[in-house]
Amino acid sequence: MKNLQRSLSKHERSTTHIQSQIALKTFGISRIDLALDEQRRLNISIHNAKVKENREILKDLINATCFLAKQQLAFRGNDESTGSANRGNYVELLYAFAEKDDRLARHLETSTVFSGLSNRIQNDLIKAVGDVITNDIKKEISAAPFVAVEVDETTDVTNKAQISVILRYVAKTEADCEVKEAFLGFDDMSADRRAPAIAEYVLGVLEKYNCVDKLVAQTYDGAAVMASELNGVQAKIKEKVPEAMFTHFYAHKLNLVLLHSAKCMPESRTFFKTAEGLGAFFSKSTKRTHLLDDVVKRRLPRAAPTRWSSNSRLLQTISMHQNDLRALFHIIMENPDSWDNDTLMMAAGYDRWLSNASTCFLLTAYERIFNETDALFKVLQNKVMDIEYCLARIHDTVAALGHMRLEFDSFYDRFEQKCSALGLTESGNRVRQSVRDKRRQVFCFILDNISDQMKARFDHFGELAFLGLVDCAKFSEMSQHFDEMKLQSLSKYAKFFDFVRLKADLIGLYSSQTVRNECKSPGQLLNFLAQKDLIQTVPEATKLLQLVLTVPATTASVERSFSALKRIKTYSRNRTDQGRLSSLAVISIEMQRLLKLKEDREDFYKKVTDIFVQKDRRMDFIYK
Repeated sequence: MKNLQRSLSKHERSTTHIQSQIALKTFGISRIDLALDEQRRLNISIHNAKVKENREILKDLINATCFLAKQQLAFRGNDESTGSANRGNYVELLYAFAEKDDRLARHLETSTVFSGLSNRIQNDLIKAVGDVITNDIKKEISAAPFVAVEVDETTDVTNKAQISVILRYVAKTEADCEVKEAFLGFDDMSADRRAPAIAEYVLGVLEKYNCVDKLVAQTYDGAAVMASELNGVQAKIKEKVPEAMFTHFYAHKLNLVLLHSAKCMPESRTFFKTAEGLGAFFSKSTKRTHLLDDVVKRRLPRAAPTRWSSNSRLLQTISMHQNDLRALFHIIMENPDSWDNDTLMMAAGYDRWLSNASTCFLLTAYERIFNETDALFKVLQNKVMDIEYCLARIHDTVAALGHMRLEFDSFYDRFEQKCSALGLTESGNRVRQSVRDKRRQVFCFILDNISDQMKARFDHFGELAFLGLVDCAKFSEMSQHFDEMKLQSLSKYAKFFDFVRLKADLIGLYSSQTVRNECKSPGQLLNFLAQKDLIQTVPEATKLLQLVLTVPATTASVERSFSALKRIKTYSRNRTDQGRLSSLAVISIEMQRLLKLKEDREDFYKKVTDIFVQKDRRMDFIYK
């Protein structure tokens, strides 16, 4: 015990003791941390590798979804069980991909948690792709200074009232500016189709895209309640946004002009009803249609009361094949044992109608008129046509009808030559000159009626006088005399413009010889300013051009969306969910936008995946 203290002191200085103390003090601390850190890094590496593989598989699912939606094909099959010979387009397309992709093939064979084949996954992928497209639309709209809304409704195969909304705006691209009309989807309005409900819905859509304050124009089609001046949707929208000018759908107004002109006198009403009946005569019997194919070798188009271009095609076909049609009716009448009584009676009646010179006169007259109105109809149906161009073409058509009135004598000479070639005779004993005078009155009455109605329906454009400020054809004239009245017509849009600067910008453009030589339309002028980096030089004039191009003259794009609806929601696919239907329509109708987004494939896949994984998934898709 006497030596204990010395021995302890000696032991404390020994290497063994010091090493033991270090081991004791560090035991269970540094080594566990090192082990845990290493294990964590290993787990993260394994997780991220799995996530990368899962995302690669998800790319195949996204590709299949985009392909089927873009082509408007059905996704699901009647029997998607493993033993089915046809498991639906979506599943079969993925297995077709798997023939060239070992990773996807292995996933489809071994997956138990997330195969990607279920209906819920399909719906989520469709919605994710649709959301990426609508987010891109929202981004463009946020940069646009003005927006116009186009609304229409239709009834789908399940008798639901589907409302379609399209926003029109001018988008700045890398090279120039482009007028765009973006489809936002379908919604079911069957529960309440009254004007207040529709107006509330439209305002809700505008608020969703943060463009209520940018709304400068609205146009509607379809139900009369929409366009009512007092209590329609447009009036409700104006209460909220006074700047939202209401513009008519000019193609439908042209239809109304022609419809009312056809009812202007008994001869025209009888003529068109008989022509429509002739078209229906063949469509109601396969035997008659077969004879038509054999003799005339041309089907007669069916006339549609809301689309007078179809009446034009019907009359042109009858006029072109008048002799062949008469020969067909003679065949029917010469073989009474082969036809029923109704067919024989109607054939005799139509033969007499086609043999009448008065019928040939109206055929020739309306064929000449429809040559002008059909050209105008095509202009009004152009989905991105600016309203100024439409108004100019309407004016040209009215002028052409007036000129046609002065050319009656040459027209009548050609008509008599046609009658002689067809062997047509006048009904009754009438003096030739009195018949000519009578037909002159009919011809002029028809033309005057159409011209007067076009002027009455299309000439109320006082509030659109500002369009003349960017009429490139008159820049030289306006450089000498600036029209203050046209500038004042912009007063409803006062919150958007600095009128002093706008006048200075316009005068500068008017006086530029380069602008006058190179720019023939507002669209060309806006692109010229964008390409030459002059937008900041004339900012107020640029805004005026964007306003003019934003105001719609047609709802053609809305009508085209209904064509897509009929292909997507068919009788055999009538249980499509509303959200799925809307997203499928967005992908299909905004196909060009989808293709542009897919140019940067990795960014597109990332955007779709980020939306897709917002819901809880039983498979790892998020990196640590």
